[in-house]
Amino acid sequence: MGRAWTTLVASLPSRAEELRRLDEAVRAPLALSTRVGVVGVAGGSGCSTVGGLLASVLSSRRDQRILLVNASRTARSALWHAGLTTPAPSTPADETARRAARRSDAATVGLVQTLGGLYCLDLAAPVPEASGAGSGSDGADSGAEAGVRPADDSRWWEAVAPAGRFFDFVVTDWGVRDASTVGRVLSASTAVVVTTPADRTSLQRAVDLARTVEEAGVQVLLAVDDVRRERTAALGEMLRLLPVPAVALPYDRAHGAARPVGSHRLRASTTLAALRLAAAVVDVAGRRADTRGSAA
Repeated sequence: MGRAWTTLVASLPSRAEELRRLDEAVRAPLALSTRVGVVGVAGGSGCSTVGGLLASVLSSRRDQRILLVNASRTARSALWHAGLTTPAPSTPADETARRAARRSDAATVGLVQTLGGLYCLDLAAPVPEASGAGSGSDGADSGAEAGVRPADDSRWWEAVAPAGRFFDFVVTDWGVRDASTVGRVLSASTAVVVTTPADRTSLQRAVDLARTVEEAGVQVLLAVDDVRRERTAALGEMLRLLPVPAVALPYDRAHGAARPVGSHRLRASTTLAALRLAAAVVDVAGRRADTRGSAA
């Protein structure tokens, strides 16, 4: 974890106990595959950072396969923040193979991995030549960047959904959403993480969006990312008063580096916050499985 992390653990015995509990919570076994949608209330809200951190923690601490999907149009997507610097496109041939998968090894056809073993898929990657240009016959790609798939949510159902059950977690960076555009995210998710800056106006927008998610019967968490370095002493109390479970993530200048930064170079407080978020997501997934079992 790095010297800063070791120093933190050594200097704070109570923190060491929290780390032990969080590690145990993140590793808790789950009976069902979990689909986590990560959305932001506005550009620059930390959505891709949060998605990359969450998937990286899950991949490093759980034994099963974890898939991270970019369905946003952000240059620095969650894949980038998870450490992937190579393309991760989805070709029609690979999608056909994954749709026909009957075993877990067939579900990973065409997927690239980070050095840490996290599977990655970029739905906004350049269209492979074999698929032809202009994949949308309905004109949905009008105005889209040349050589890039249109921002069409249905791509997730074509490229990800058929083989999603073979992954312990599928974490998708959906980019900026509001109540009018979050519908497809909800249908593709068993839990949603709404990311927001730490200012009051953004927090209110995040709570409003979270209520829309809850009304659809989907579990929701807030990830409050201090991207604007506006954290105040009152923020902790503010989060405790929110009607939605929330995890705070501190500002970390490493996320603005020219290249992805490994976990050993992140602030200890960032790593701790990512663990807290991952533990909360696993807890939500476990409660969802318990609810299904009771209903049965």
